[in-house]
Amino acid sequence: MSAKKISVGCIGCGNMGGAILAGLSGREGYALSGHTRTMSRLEPLAGCGVEACQSANELVAHSDYIILAVKPYQIKDVVKSLDKKLLTDKVLISLAAGVSMATIKKACKDACPVVRCMPNTPAMVGEGIFALCFADSITEPQKEDIMHIFSDLGMALPIAEESFTAFSALIGAGPAYVFELMQGLVMAGVTLGFGHKDARSMVEALFLGCAKMAQQNQGKHLTQLRDDVCSPAGLTIAGVNRMVSDGLAGKLGEAVMASMKRGKEMEG
Repeated sequence: MSAKKISVGCIGCGNMGGAILAGLSGREGYALSGHTRTMSRLEPLAGCGVEACQSANELVAHSDYIILAVKPYQIKDVVKSLDKKLLTDKVLISLAAGVSMATIKKACKDACPVVRCMPNTPAMVGEGIFALCFADSITEPQKEDIMHIFSDLGMALPIAEESFTAFSALIGAGPAYVFELMQGLVMAGVTLGFGHKDARSMVEALFLGCAKMAQQNQGKHLTQLRDDVCSPAGLTIAGVNRMVSDGLAGKLGEAVMASMKRGKEMEG
C-alpha cells in the first residue's frame, strides 16, 4: 500500500508561492493545489499536477497544509475569510514578513495551529533557506511533514519567533549582499578586459564553487580556506590585504546590523 500523500495548498501563487508549488511538483509524495486572484498564474503549474481551486475555501477543503503566500497587508483579511470549520485539523503556514503568529492566530480564531515561515529568494530555484517557527499546539507528525516539505525546497531551520528579524537581516536580505559582491567582481572583470557575459559566467561559477568547498570542508575555518589561496608575496595576498585594510568584512557586518535596525523599526 502506498504512503498517504502530503496535501499542500498555496493561497497566493506569485513568485514565492508559485516557486514552492513548482518545486514540490517535481517530487513524489505530494497532492498540490493553488488559488490566487489572477488564476492565469496557475496555468503553467496545471501541467505539473497542481489543482487550480476557484476559492480559498475550496483549497482549504482539499489541503492539510495551507501556505499563505499573500502580501503582508492582505494576510489578516485572507485568514478571516476562511471557513473556520474547514480549518479544523489543518495547519496554516504564513510567509508574510512582519506578521506575528499571534496576529494570524487571532485572525483565524485559533481554529488550527499556525506556523510562521520566512524564506529567502533562492527558494525560487530550489536552494532556499526557510526559517520555521511552530505553534505549541502542532503535533509531531505535522511538524515532521512541514520540515519534509521545506527540506525538499532547500534548508529548513526551526528558530524562535523572536529571532525572525535577525534571520531576515542576515539570510532574508543576504542575497542582496551576495549579488552586490558578485556585481563588484563582474565590473572588475570588465575593467580587466573580459566581456561582461564572460565575466558574469566566471563570477557565477566562482561563487558556486566556493560555496561547495565551504560545505565540503566544515572542519576548516573560513579564514583557513581563504589563506589556502594565498601564496607568499603573491597577487592573491595583495588583494586580500587591501580588502582587510578597507574593512570589507566589517562593512558586511554593518550592513546586516543596519538591516536589523530597520527590521526592528518596521516591527514597532
